[in-house]
Amino acid sequence: MKGLLKNNFYGVIENLKIALAFVMLVGVLLLITGEATLLSAFSLIAPPIIALLMVSCVRKESASKWEKYKLTLPVRRKAIIESQYISHTIWSISGVVIVAVFMTLTVFIHGDQYFYYGFRDAITLVLGGGILAILIGAFSYPLYYLWGAEKTEVILIISVIGSIGIVFALTMLVNTFSDGNVSDTLYYISLLVVTAITIITFIFSCVLTKQIFQHCEY
Repeated sequence: MKGLLKNNFYGVIENLKIALAFVMLVGVLLLITGEATLLSAFSLIAPPIIALLMVSCVRKESASKWEKYKLTLPVRRKAIIESQYISHTIWSISGVVIVAVFMTLTVFIHGDQYFYYGFRDAITLVLGGGILAILIGAFSYPLYYLWGAEKTEVILIISVIGSIGIVFALTMLVNTFSDGNVSDTLYYISLLVVTAITIITFIFSCVLTKQIFQHCEY
């Protein structure tokens, strides 16, 4: 497993350097301007960008034939899939950490002027991007092994739309049951439920992808 995780790291690091440079540049711009709209956009977009790069790394392996070579190694197919999901989780969390750091620094520099509902708005922005990043992985990997590398672009589009759709649907569901009046208690319960659904979906996706990969012919 350790070797597979290293392989995933080296496979994505070159593209990730470019993405991280862009994210850091936007983060520095945020620190300078303190623009509220930029803060919201940065928080919700940074983790998904990193997640999309993780998925595109799988296509890179296919193009280089490394995907087939891994099957000749003394590792089980399920370990290959598990390593991809673990790597995806690590990088998604890294994106959340980056957002949290820049958000904290922005508030420290420009003052607490961004969150109408206080701390819970900050939590929404920090976790929102992470939830989207995890859901993108949950959609992408089973579709990739089901449809193949040649449809990666379509898979990424479906994953992004599907992830946003799920988050939007859950948000609307909470608002419906609360009649638009979401107390702090209901908010945190809802956030816990959404997070739990995201984790369960990701785990189910991993199990499904392992089943699909077991029947892939290379």
